[in-house]
Amino acid sequence: MADTRPAPRVGLFVTCLVDVYRPTVGFAAVKLLEDAGCTVEVPASQTCCGQPAFNAGDRATARDLARSTIAAFEGFDHVVVPSGSCAGQIRKHYPELLADDPAWAARGACICRRARTSWCPS
Repeated sequence: MADTRPAPRVGLFVTCLVDVYRPTVGFAAVKLLEDAGCTVEVPASQTCCGQPAFNAGDRATARDLARSTIAAFEGFDHVVVPSGSCAGQIRKHYPELLADDPAWAARGACICRRARTSWCPS
């Protein structure tokens, strides 16, 4: 029997390193995800995950970048991040950055659950 479920909608977070140093990683990620039956989108509004600011102690900028990332990736079934450090920033540090803002903390929790460094359709 044919699978009638819609293709998972995946947002690809193209990290700074992929964008600047290894764009082939981004193209390979798209190919792998599409070969796995996903619909892949790369939101034009995405920016940095905020890790450089966070690591430098600039929590205000990191918080602003977290909000921007969350807004860019809301609505996707999954968010694939081809960088462990960026995925770690999203999954581990966004909750702490947004803890004092209940509305953004809730929105951030959703992206934290959907962000992966890799994804398999099983």
